[in-house]
Amino acid sequence: MNYPRYENVVLAGLARDEAPIIMESAEIEARLGPTLERLKLPRGLLASLTGILRRRLYPLDFQPSQAAARAAERLFAETGLDRQKVDLLYSTSVCRDHIEPSTASIVQHRLDLGGRVKSLDIGSACLGFIDGLELAALSVENGLAEQALVVAGENNHPILAATIKRLLDPGGDRALFFRNFATLTLGSGGAAAVLGRRENFPGAPRLVASVSRSDARSNHLCRGDALNMETDSAALMSAGVALARETFELGRAEFGWTPQSFDRLISHQVSAANTRKMCESLGLDEGLLVRTFPDYGNIGPVAVPFTLHLAREKGLLPDRGRLLLMGIGSGLCCSLMELAWSS
Repeated sequence: MNYPRYENVVLAGLARDEAPIIMESAEIEARLGPTLERLKLPRGLLASLTGILRRRLYPLDFQPSQAAARAAERLFAETGLDRQKVDLLYSTSVCRDHIEPSTASIVQHRLDLGGRVKSLDIGSACLGFIDGLELAALSVENGLAEQALVVAGENNHPILAATIKRLLDPGGDRALFFRNFATLTLGSGGAAAVLGRRENFPGAPRLVASVSRSDARSNHLCRGDALNMETDSAALMSAGVALARETFELGRAEFGWTPQSFDRLISHQVSAANTRKMCESLGLDEGLLVRTFPDYGNIGPVAVPFTLHLAREKGLLPDRGRLLLMGIGSGLCCSLMELAWSS
């Protein structure tokens, strides 16, 4: 298999949307007080096991397409990019407004992009945004699109509320609690990126290369729908870290990557333990990783672009350097992408 190396694709614009409701991990545990007492589980468990202190949520009835569209509107407003030059749109959220039509079509309408845009959903769990970037980059690289818009919007408030209600059932045991534990880490947010051709955006950050691997034998480790997600967290972390290591070794073989190649790490983020084990396994310096999980939780596919935008805003990125974007989605699937950063 040939893995893509990009010559003419740049990140022309990037933006995020922060959900307005802040919910502390302590508040979730307060709601679950009767269950924690019945199961003899200590308070502070959620923060101590995950490192997540709080997460952000939208109102219960807020649609994923709204979060994605708000991020895209911010992108157009902040960059001055002409939305009428967008001719490809991928929505990469786990959350969707409906089973059909595509959430992408609703985002397209919210943004008034017109009928020349080809739009569709790309679903790859928490890996969706990086997959969207990769597929959009191939279209831009090969002249099939002039500008491609990749978006994601996650509102995990409904599944979080449903999970708390489920765990308050006095018939639930410890096994049920820990199968639902990962759901309690979820947060919400929106992100948008525009890819364009290098000659049209001189000096913009350039997509360099990407590699992907999968482990479909592990597809049973995390399964969910709109109101219920059950996860074997320990097994998922172990399998995910192993797959990430395999994928990084592929990057080493294909593109000469080493743990010392990168100036910053921008990762999909689940918890402190997951982050630590992944960096240890790949030989990466954990100090190079920009952390958002303590304050935003696991935002699914929004996490990578959200973290990248926040890092740029806070001045945490080099003026020039190599960034590694890292994503793992349940299924399992993993993609790593090199970005030549310039501010």
